[in-house]
Amino acid sequence: MKDLRMYVLVNRDIKVTKGKLAGQIGHAVNVLTYNYCNDQRNIIHEYMKGQIKKIILYTDQSHLEELESKGYVSIRDAGLTELEPNTLTCVNLGIIDYHNIPEELNFIKKLKLV
Repeated sequence: MKDLRMYVLVNRDIKVTKGKLAGQIGHAVNVLTYNYCNDQRNIIHEYMKGQIKKIILYTDQSHLEELESKGYVSIRDAGLTELEPNTLTCVNLGIIDYHNIPEELNFIKKLKLV
């Protein structure tokens, strides 16, 4: 049985309030869900029928930039409140079966929860 989880990685190299961070994570979830509704309806339906797990993990900015360059959903702040414009705040890796994590993403098992 699949154990589907959405993985969002947060930039541990920036200082941000909890509220701002929650908003940035929300953006990452919304953008991925929107993209999946257009391109991968089956996985989003399967995910939504389950427990809708979201795993939020810290990583460094350079790692986020690498993932962004590979096409993962990334969120950059507009800079209207706490952060400088274009600050990379988080990357959403997508919905992944915990029992079948792609080898290139195995590093997430070593990251710390937010």
